[in-house]
Amino acid sequence: MSNNIVRYNNGLNGVALRKFSSVDMNLFWAICSKMKRKQTNKEVFTFAEIKEISKYKARGIELFANDIIEMADKLGALAFYFEDEHVWERLNLFQRFLVDKENETLTVQVNEQFEFILNSIGSNFTRFELENMTKLSSSYSKELYRQLMQHRDRNTKKGAWFVKADDFRELLAIPKSYRMTDIDRQIFKVAAKEFTKKDDSGNQIFSSFRVEKVKARSGNRISSFKIYFAEPETFKVPLHNWLEGN
Repeated sequence: MSNNIVRYNNGLNGVALRKFSSVDMNLFWAICSKMKRKQTNKEVFTFAEIKEISKYKARGIELFANDIIEMADKLGALAFYFEDEHVWERLNLFQRFLVDKENETLTVQVNEQFEFILNSIGSNFTRFELENMTKLSSSYSKELYRQLMQHRDRNTKKGAWFVKADDFRELLAIPKSYRMTDIDRQIFKVAAKEFTKKDDSGNQIFSSFRVEKVKARSGNRISSFKIYFAEPETFKVPLHNWLEGN
């Protein structure tokens, strides 16, 4: 497995990456993996290294730069909030995002108010292998994967996510027009296939993935989901890595 790790405060899981394509997500999480533990320092990355870790397929500097810019525009439209009992403020995750086509570099700087998202996160964090994220084709599978990893037990390599159906729809930015049959067909069935599919080396993201639907006390409406998953026993990450966030 790759050593590129994405590690961030769980608060970021409450922000749905609305309108993000699969490519957008690969680029965003690749940048997050490079920015962890960088505090508010200005960091410069080459296009080549971002391409490599995000598994970017298309060729051409102009196309890559445009894809980065398009992702940044979508990111800028998202709602990141700081709130306590006294104040409310909307902010951008990055205070600087500079795409230099001539020098083929990307300059990124985390917003000071959101520095804790990728740095001072304590034990309240989500962590996953960037390689797993880039293996997934469906944007819904990618969003579901990062939500599930918040509920992973690092000792058993298993996890369960109990979530209300309405919250699930919001967190995955599912259109209101989607019926339960649509969610089954376009999200759960696709995710199950992608999560458990073995690659050319025989590796898979999850060895098992199962969804239980819980009905409301009255009527036939599905009120919540119980989603269970387990990683293959052959996939091991040293405990110190999970605590240090390599």
